[in-house]
Amino acid sequence: MIKFMDKMVGGFSFLEHIGDVYVEAYGESFEEAFSQAALAFYNTVSSTDNVECRIEKEVRVEGEDLEALLVEWLQYLIALFDIEGFIAKIVEVKSIQKINEYYSLSARLCGEEFNPRHHRVGVHVKAATYWRMEILRKDGKVILRFLLDI
Repeated sequence: MIKFMDKMVGGFSFLEHIGDVYVEAYGESFEEAFSQAALAFYNTVSSTDNVECRIEKEVRVEGEDLEALLVEWLQYLIALFDIEGFIAKIVEVKSIQKINEYYSLSARLCGEEFNPRHHRVGVHVKAATYWRMEILRKDGKVILRFLLDI
């Protein structure tokens, strides 16, 4: 069993929006904010409350800038949920680095296969979008705001 970081001070909240899910995820670092963005996604499609850490996955995604990296990250998680039915309870973004012209994210996920008899059925997310996306540094925090298209 891999050891995940056990101290996070970040979080996420759902902001008001008429037709989609508008999320604000934050943390003390980009890694923590991106981890919280993933948890916001998982708490949109279901709830992480009843998810158990049975399956571990190593993930790597790339993007040409931080906005593209956020979209690629969320799109990867959406595909993982849609194709494999994987839902994570624990998300640890280990690193976000700029390598040459691209940003690279590596993460560990721990969760299980989604089961509608055991897990709450939430809202189906079709895609992550660039619409209204913001990536900010404010008061020592990294803040990500993004829309999930439902």
